[in-house]
Amino acid sequence: MPISKMRFLVSSASFYIPFLGQVWRWLGFTSVAKKNLISLLASGHSCIIVPGGNRETLFMEHGSENVYLKERRGFVRIAMEMGHPLVPVFCFGQTNTYKWWKVPGKLVQNLTRFIKINPILFWGIFGSPIPFKNPLYVVVGRPIHVNKNPKPTTEQVAKVHSEFVEALQNLFEKHKARAGCTTLELKIV
Repeated sequence: MPISKMRFLVSSASFYIPFLGQVWRWLGFTSVAKKNLISLLASGHSCIIVPGGNRETLFMEHGSENVYLKERRGFVRIAMEMGHPLVPVFCFGQTNTYKWWKVPGKLVQNLTRFIKINPILFWGIFGSPIPFKNPLYVVVGRPIHVNKNPKPTTEQVAKVHSEFVEALQNLFEKHKARAGCTTLELKIV
């Protein structure tokens, strides 16, 4: 993957988080809005996204890796419309870079859907936004090549989506022992 043509895309709500929003701008992160994603792909960029987005934080659990992916199919549809491959990637150790606490309950989940950001408290070293020293083990799977299809059907998108989910699960299982996470479980929610 050419580094100069790679962009990280995050929720636009993420830029409103004090301090971190500025850091992400300095690092070149940009909004994951559909229009922006299509524009970057059309200009030849490789785009890194977290399909679960902010909603994924609703499913976070200590000691478990929960990936909010079952209902997320828009990234697959865009890849198919543009004929770009999907590459599954997983980062072991990311959930240990910060300590966190989230407000429990259905009311908070409904509020989160409305405001587009989860009220979660997180902290790093000495209660700051500086992450704890923790090894990260990033694994990259084989690309899932898709044929360009300007109007994929729901069934076609579902088929490629299930291939992506299976590839991510296989990638996780293949590398979890090497990453020192033999007891860790991946849950697709």
